[in-house]
Amino acid sequence: MCGIYGYIGEKSVCEVMKGIKRLEYRGYDSAGIAIQTDLPFAEDGNTRNGDGITTIKNKGEISNLEKIVLNRVVKSNVAIGHTRWATHGQPNIKNSHPHLSHDGKWAIVHNGIIENYLELKEQLSSDFFVSETDTEVVAQMLEKYYNGDVLSTIKMVCEKLKGSYAFAIITSHCKNKIFVARQNSPVVVGYGKNYSVVCSDINSIKGDRILMIENGQFAVLEKGKLSVYDNCLKEIDINELGEIEKAGGEKLGDYSHYMQKEIEEIPIAIKRTVKAYANVETLEKILPKKRFEKIKNILIIGCGTAYHAGLVGQRLFEEEGIFCESAIASEFRYKPFTERKNTLAIFVSQSGETADTIGALKLCKQKGLKTLAITNVKNSSITFAADYCIYTNAGSEIGVASTKAYNCQLAVFYILSKYFNYLKHGDLKAYDEEIKNLRRIAKLIKYNDNKHICSKLAQKIHKARSIYMIGRGLDYNIAQEASLKLKEISYIHCEAYPAGELKHGTISLIDKNTFVFAFVTQEKIKDKTFGNINEVVAREGKIILFSPFDNANKKVCEEVKVPKIKERYYPLFIINYLQLISYYTALLLGNNPDKPRSLAKSVTVE
Repeated sequence: MCGIYGYIGEKSVCEVMKGIKRLEYRGYDSAGIAIQTDLPFAEDGNTRNGDGITTIKNKGEISNLEKIVLNRVVKSNVAIGHTRWATHGQPNIKNSHPHLSHDGKWAIVHNGIIENYLELKEQLSSDFFVSETDTEVVAQMLEKYYNGDVLSTIKMVCEKLKGSYAFAIITSHCKNKIFVARQNSPVVVGYGKNYSVVCSDINSIKGDRILMIENGQFAVLEKGKLSVYDNCLKEIDINELGEIEKAGGEKLGDYSHYMQKEIEEIPIAIKRTVKAYANVETLEKILPKKRFEKIKNILIIGCGTAYHAGLVGQRLFEEEGIFCESAIASEFRYKPFTERKNTLAIFVSQSGETADTIGALKLCKQKGLKTLAITNVKNSSITFAADYCIYTNAGSEIGVASTKAYNCQLAVFYILSKYFNYLKHGDLKAYDEEIKNLRRIAKLIKYNDNKHICSKLAQKIHKARSIYMIGRGLDYNIAQEASLKLKEISYIHCEAYPAGELKHGTISLIDKNTFVFAFVTQEKIKDKTFGNINEVVAREGKIILFSPFDNANKKVCEEVKVPKIKERYYPLFIINYLQLISYYTALLLGNNPDKPRSLAKSVTVE
């Protein structure tokens, strides 16, 4: 869940600083840079000199590091940088990357987790360590096991590691080179005339030619040159690796925050997703009829927001008479699992790098299941691991709290449910009608003037200590994602409950200071949910109601009358209100909605 960026060429320090700024969404607890230079700086709390290597680090956002680095004249053709999301040790300067070996001859940045670092640490002198991190163990091991050849030393050390890693390493033993190693953590390399580059994010790298390093491979970057080696250190013809295309970068423009911009982009993002699969023939090329018409069971796996999208997807498949279940990836991986015949396993990941989801995917492949990835990022790790892949086409999403990517995941599930209906019954009319309906919903979201009411509700709730959200069926699924969005960026405790479960314990927490969001959009269960609302009001709880139906209880705190649409599309439509409410609430509390504390966009650790 960290970002790494390394560069060899002119103005390497500036290039690395620009690179890690593009990666800041992956971690912003702290940041640092290691420079290969023979002109050491005066050491202080942020700066440490090694043997021909200087590290400069600072806690907090990259702008804090930038102030220090840009105030110094640094001439170097080799630099590696890092943005950190803390897993081992507090987010402070000593735990920030890059880490230096005790002799100062090695500097390393790392994305991933070394699971056996404590065991390895016992084999090294305790006097060597200045941090609490797993990564520093690797730096000290490189010093201890150095055998006169840098690449074989790195290989030897990597063989002793358990866990996941993408390393970028520089050393005074071999100047003007960056060494790269990968195991279960994404990393790409690129090069052009007079420069080479390494990055942990496909879409944040600069390069005339960009290549993906696979598990167990190593790379050596030089100025304008790239070499790749297999796990036996046999050089690989890079022409055999194939090139990686990356998506274009996104600029903030006139918006105050990326989250604001990305909420505004939801209608066009849905339209773009729907357009990609508007013709059933397009989807049939991705998911051939002969291979999928016998599917009787579907398993949907994801984490966080992606899991919530899968819960809606489950209900949509069930409407088509297909048995479907959803699972949280981090739980699914470690429980007994008996595969069913003719099962399709669907894995949802916005970034395509979610470690738990990819781990679950690999487990399902071992069981012989067909695997399908739904992701927003082309050439991400999950696209190579899955048998089949569908892209959400949401466009770049920079804000950590997912908005438009979630809506596009839902759009894909709506389309997929009707595609399987088509495979089962040959009902092309239903598929085409679904495409039309999704376009109508996108248009309705675009022209739905809800900013004022969302801002008003944010004003009402922003001082609350605890909030609950309730609903039944699809309305409960709305509550789940809405609850996550609010607590992600406002830091207000917020929990979602099936409305019928409130009376089985949680209602004891309801009093006159408690806000309860209630979602009532399903005709057949609306009376039951209105009954649950009455139970909350009877205990002086403050209900904020979202519903197209008439409400008889005049004691609700706020009522948002949403437009009447087909019930199955409310998860796609109503979530837009809650995304905006969360955004406005975060602003009122002085939080940066793009960079919520302790969270990162791409969760590449288990």
